[in-house]
Amino acid sequence: MRILILIILSIVLSACSGNEDIPAVNFSSETTPVNSSGDAADDPAIWINEDNPINSLIFGTDKRSGIHVYGLDGSELGFSALGATNNVDVRVLDKILYIATSNRTSSTIDLWKIPESQAYDYFSTTDDPFNSLPKHVSINAGMKVYGICLGLYKNDLVALLTEEEGVRNQFWNLTNQKLINTINIIADESNPPEDGNEAEGCVFDDNNETFFVSREGNDGLLKAFNTSDQSFITIIDSRAGNIVGDPEGVAIYKSNISEGYIIVSSQGDSTFNVYNRQYPYDFQFKFSVADVADTDGLDIVNFPIGDQYSDGIMIVQDGFNTPYNQNFKIVNVSEIKKKILTLGLID
Repeated sequence: MRILILIILSIVLSACSGNEDIPAVNFSSETTPVNSSGDAADDPAIWINEDNPINSLIFGTDKRSGIHVYGLDGSELGFSALGATNNVDVRVLDKILYIATSNRTSSTIDLWKIPESQAYDYFSTTDDPFNSLPKHVSINAGMKVYGICLGLYKNDLVALLTEEEGVRNQFWNLTNQKLINTINIIADESNPPEDGNEAEGCVFDDNNETFFVSREGNDGLLKAFNTSDQSFITIIDSRAGNIVGDPEGVAIYKSNISEGYIIVSSQGDSTFNVYNRQYPYDFQFKFSVADVADTDGLDIVNFPIGDQYSDGIMIVQDGFNTPYNQNFKIVNVSEIKKKILTLGLID
């Protein structure tokens, strides 16, 4: 059945207007499939081991059962059964690695911390790492949780937590475990639909003190906000523009401290939209990853990892991975750049 669905999806996508002109890149590696069948793999996060980049880690959620830990070759290093762990994100503050998840089973933000110097050895040798490492904190959100992303602001660890099937987005200071603000994701809209307004994908741009949220529902909106006061900046794109279906995972690719690109999964046409990281966040181009469809979460980093990944890596969830359970694909950013430069889509 999944093979038939994938064939049908491929036919539909190839019939979409202009889709044949969208550049496609190959993935270089892939992770072991997640444990659960069906729509299970969801969100990846990359931790870069700056002292030894080849020993970096990928965290990937199985939103039905827990979280996997992978090496850069895609091999599984560990798994922890934590319940419905939807999204995951990481940040480093004062040489401490923080890992946060949104847990739909317990409606909590779950946060772990470990010294960066110990992270690779611990996660590469511990079969059940998150149950063996005491939680730094678990915060009951008082709502049905969905997506989460971490950021750094004024030397504090902050988070945006989104609501499942609701309009609330909670802005947390995790350093002092305080809820700072609750944002209504549709407050800026005129006559929004009554249902389907939830947001899931989000990302903080720490250097530019902004964050971006993909709001699903009828319009499929990508929005920008100020980190300082959580005020709305602008709608970047929608289904009336370059987004097809739901906008899902969001990530930042930095070319320098303030410039670069916002990458968004355009789930309906199985492509990835690229926008300028600077206001007004102009759309640049689309690309796809060969044999990857219906992507939820993604992450991307610009950090050289040996000779193979001199421009960094991108991790994307694969919504099919037929005939196996879903997994995550690892993409060489150099291949994306090569394809885009060849076609003249950026300077």
